[in-house]
Amino acid sequence: MYKASVITRLLCLICLLFAIPSLADIAPPEGKRRGSRVKKPPKEKHDALGFIVINGTRTEVRWTDGDSFKFKDGVYKGIGTRLVGYNTLEAYGPVHQWGEWTGAELFTLAKASSQVAAAQEWECTSDGKVDGYKRLLVRCPKLAVEMARAGHGLAYAVDGEKPDPAVVAAQAEAMKEKRGMWAKGGTNGVITSLHSVGEDGDEEQTEAYNRVVDTRTGQALKRKHGDRYESCQNVCLETDGQKSCMIYVPFRHRYQGQPDCLKVP
Repeated sequence: MYKASVITRLLCLICLLFAIPSLADIAPPEGKRRGSRVKKPPKEKHDALGFIVINGTRTEVRWTDGDSFKFKDGVYKGIGTRLVGYNTLEAYGPVHQWGEWTGAELFTLAKASSQVAAAQEWECTSDGKVDGYKRLLVRCPKLAVEMARAGHGLAYAVDGEKPDPAVVAAQAEAMKEKRGMWAKGGTNGVITSLHSVGEDGDEEQTEAYNRVVDTRTGQALKRKHGDRYESCQNVCLETDGQKSCMIYVPFRHRYQGQPDCLKVP
């Protein structure tokens, strides 16, 4: 009787073991194991650390592109800036195009502009004024000249400002020597911003403006229009018979939720 009971228990134990799935059967799929996460590819960085002297005080900054930076320390710590007197190509995607340049080629050049700006220490000043995006307006005269001379900057004056003759002359030199953005030839005008009618959700809006900088003078004038642009639409404008183009993307999608036209494989 005792032996029969033991045999019965052993048979039950064997059946139970065969009924239990193996570890391989219950393990989660590859990439979803407990305690692990599927890693996303790192975002491309084109920021660059450098130093400026702002109103006499040496300060560390992080260049986000070739014409703006954020303060890393000092009284303006954490504040973004907009440099006055010159402009660089947009670095949020392959949006510029003229002549034989492709958007991807000019995008590569635009991303390198932060490294060019960070390569030296610059004397800068600010009177505390901000632009429409609440960025501190900063003037670094020698930087503006050198960015233009390297073909990484455009002489740029808006809203009644007078272009700096030194920056305009440096840009003319770069265009003649085919440096930087002028390596494949120049154009009389470069689009620096596009705005669509109704861009901010105002369906009653009937007029908007684009801004085009004249590469011969440095004047960045508004061009009013009544057009509605679709996201990723390629907009081309002429300046005295020469054309430049720019991909339109609403501001809210330039850095977050980017459309496919801003992504480069």
